[in-house]
Amino acid sequence: MALLLAELAQAEGFDTRLVRNGRDAAEALTRGDADVLLTDLRLPPPDGLELLRLARRLYPELPVVMITGHASLQVAVDAFRSGLHDLITKPFENAQVTALLRRLGHLLAHRRRLETLTARLSNLEGQDREPVAASAAARQALSLIETVAPLDVPVLLTGETGTGKTSGARLIHRMGPRRSGPFFALSCAAVTHNLIESELFGYERGAFTGAATRKLGLLELADGGTLLLDEINSASPEVQVRLLQFIQDRTLMRVGGVSTLRVDVRLVFATNEDLLALVHAGGFRKDLYFRINVFPIPLPPLRERPEDIVPLAEQLLMRFARELECPARGFSSAALEQLLTYPWPGNVRELENLVQRAVILCRGDLIEPGHLPLERVVAPFQTSPHAPFPPDANLQEVERLWIAQTLERCQGNKSEAARRLGIDVSTLHRKLRAGIQQVSSDRGFGAT
Repeated sequence: MALLLAELAQAEGFDTRLVRNGRDAAEALTRGDADVLLTDLRLPPPDGLELLRLARRLYPELPVVMITGHASLQVAVDAFRSGLHDLITKPFENAQVTALLRRLGHLLAHRRRLETLTARLSNLEGQDREPVAASAAARQALSLIETVAPLDVPVLLTGETGTGKTSGARLIHRMGPRRSGPFFALSCAAVTHNLIESELFGYERGAFTGAATRKLGLLELADGGTLLLDEINSASPEVQVRLLQFIQDRTLMRVGGVSTLRVDVRLVFATNEDLLALVHAGGFRKDLYFRINVFPIPLPPLRERPEDIVPLAEQLLMRFARELECPARGFSSAALEQLLTYPWPGNVRELENLVQRAVILCRGDLIEPGHLPLERVVAPFQTSPHAPFPPDANLQEVERLWIAQTLERCQGNKSEAARRLGIDVSTLHRKLRAGIQQVSSDRGFGAT
């Protein structure tokens, strides 16, 4: 049985060491040779329970799995109270052990990432954090940022609210030749129309009621650095005119001023709306659009980059745990599953808020599902007592309706729907085409 377990572990990527008795196992544990302990209950002494307690004393986070054919209720209770990770009873199926080993591999990889992050955060204290780009969509956006950062051209970051446009602008600044200069950001939607002009261009003393002193605008303050104008789609027509003039000649005049000033600032623009559609609707100047749309970079929503969810959550966890001096060090497997199945309508910003609150609520090492705000948790789908299909529906009709319902729950994301359905995206497309043709035929709109 030990040889079989070793073979299964090796197939999952583990390096294995096989020992025949508790004494040799205790020596190996004492030397720190193991990341995981798989043990029988009944062994030449010390037995499995004693090895479990030894492991807990030496390495509290070491996962211990007990495999036994003699597990009474009391033994199981004692083992789990002593910190047992899992219990498998004989006889067992190989697939059961393989699934457990796979989960342990993910757990250990999760811990290694956290350790790496901890070291990197210690070295990056007070500096910008490294971008997370495990997904193809994020890597593509990062590649565009790296390409344009050294060049003195306007950049337009596009994407839904919370996708990280400010972080993208900071990265452009950090990678560009103005990295030693200042970085400022202004949300055009957060400042009233009558104030945004003075925020950008500044004003002279006495320019208007309440202007007791001269104030420098952000364009002037960012001289030699970078200025992000977020939600440029919300800029008033007056501000759009002045921005167009500034982009053309790189000079500005403070409100109430009489002379022009030349400044050297890199402009990065961001929008959460389709600017071209706004141009067609008359809500945005066409000439300004062509000036700022020199190098557009679309930032994908979080639901389209699921590979980044866990690394992002881990990075945020380490940051908030350090800032708030909280004990949380990682996520439980159930909490990670919760994060991966949530559609994230608020994108990275929502994930950031969620992790911050979870870190505050957590009183131990691991964040559990209960630490996640309940209003954000996606409840597992439950079939309504009134089935979504007629009682006499055939299998093809049930499948078509179930696919449609899954697509609705995934907000039209076919990749995520295919993952939940357990099929390939190509299979999903084929079934959707077949369903549309069937519906058309049923309604009398077949091919003529």
